[in-house]
Parts: sequence; C-alpha cells; structure tokens
Amino acid sequence: MAEVFAPFVIQRTMQGLTFYCMEGRNFVRTKSSLSRRKVLYAPCFARTREYAALMGQASKIGSFVYNTLPVYWRQSWMYRSFTGEAFTMLKAGEQSAEIQQVLWERYVKEIVSKKPAEAIKVSSFDKPKRAYRKLNTGYWKGKTIKSARRKARKEQTMYYAGLMAQASKIGAKLYAQLRGKYAGRHYYQYLTGQALKLLKQEISAEDILADLSPTLPGTDCSEAKTQKKAVNVVRHQKGQYYFIPSLYKRFSGLEKVFPKAAIILIEDG
Repeated sequence: MAEVFAPFVIQRTMQGLTFYCMEGRNFVRTKSSLSRRKVLYAPCFARTREYAALMGQASKIGSFVYNTLPVYWRQSWMYRSFTGEAFTMLKAGEQSAEIQQVLWERYVKEIVSKKPAEAIKVSSFDKPKRAYRKLNTGYWKGKTIKSARRKARKEQTMYYAGLMAQASKIGAKLYAQLRGKYAGRHYYQYLTGQALKLLKQEISAEDILADLSPTLPGTDCSEAKTQKKAVNVVRHQKGQYYFIPSLYKRFSGLEKVFPKAAIILIEDG
C-alpha cells in the first residue's frame, strides 16, 4: 500500500492500479483479481458461500426471537447473541424450526409469562427544575386583565371582519344595478357602509337587498337605454340633428313595404 500525493481525491482503477482515499489521503495498490463472479462460482470460495447461507438463516432466527421479547426488555447485544447461537446450531446440523423453538423457550418464554401489567417507567436523570413563584401578584393580575382585553378585542375584530365581508358582497350587488352618472367608487363604498349598518342590526342579507334595490337611483336610465335607437338622428351637446334620407331611398323603402303603391306613384309621375 503506497501513498499518492495529489491536489485532489482519486478513486478509480487505471492500468492495473486501484486508487482509493482513506482519511483524506490518497493510496494506491495493485488491482485485485477478486470479482463477484469469482466469489459466486469459484471452488475456493465454496466454504464462504456455505457459511454465508447459514448466516442468512441464523439472522432470520435471531430477528424472530428478538422481536418476540417485550419492548422494555430488548437490548442491542441480544440480537447478535441470538444470531450467534443459531449459527452454531445450524453448523451442528439442526433444523431452523427446532433452533427457533429452543431459543424461544430459553430466552422468551419465562420473560413473557412474568410480563408486568404496565410498562416499566424509568425516572429521568435530569435535575428537577426549581418551582417558579409569582411573588408580584399585582403585576400578574394586570397582565391577566390585559390578556383578557386582547382576547376580547381579537374576537370583536374577527366578528366585524365577517360582517364587512357580507356587506362588501351586498354593496357589489347593489352597485351593479346603478347606471349612468352613478358609476363611481364612492357610491360602492356608500352602499357597503349602509349594508354594514343594517347587518349590525341583525338584518339578513336578503332583506337588505330587497329593501335597498327599489330605492336606488338611475332605474329609469336603464329603461331608456333598452328603447330602440332612432334612425337618422345624431345626438350633439347642443341638440339633436335629424337627417332626411334621399327620395331614392324613401321610394325604395316604399317598394319593399307597399310595392303596389310604389308602382302607382311611378305611373302618375
């Protein structure tokens, strides 16, 4: 094993040399001929494969015996001890079921039969904390009063926040019914404020909408807008201007509506 000095860590195999890092230092050695295939199939590793199979069975037996113990009784060394004994018995030629039964009767049966009704409670090793005494009773009394006021104020704020949310929805519905010059943010705020006052008096939202909707201004404007717009009329700030269509357009219109009358007028002409 030789040490290699390099400004960076090297961990790879190159040209029959294996570079590896250990404790922050780079080392190099010749490439080993050991491979996974060789361990699985080479005759020289037959005993290794046999013991590996036995250790796998022993590990399962030790895990079973360890898990059957009560939780308060388990310790880390017990699993290793159970596995070692099972491995020794397996090498002696005993069956897995027999080994499992022997270990259970030897280490678990007696403990389970004497299991207490309640789990054992281990006392803490920490020193008990010194009890705190409230000597200044006036200070703590005032603090309790402030806490109660703060809590009451918070509940009141939450209550009014809920009312404000309902009033905002009602104001939006009422504002949507306004037309013309009544479109403005201050109108929406006014309607929301009126709805909030009525909600404080415990009036339902449906009753508020039913009572305030007929009193809104601008309802006539909506009816006027629904009327059909006059033809040949131009609206100006100083008044309305009427444009008379040409004779051709007037007579062409008459031909469509009164075709016979139009023919008579043409013959007379």
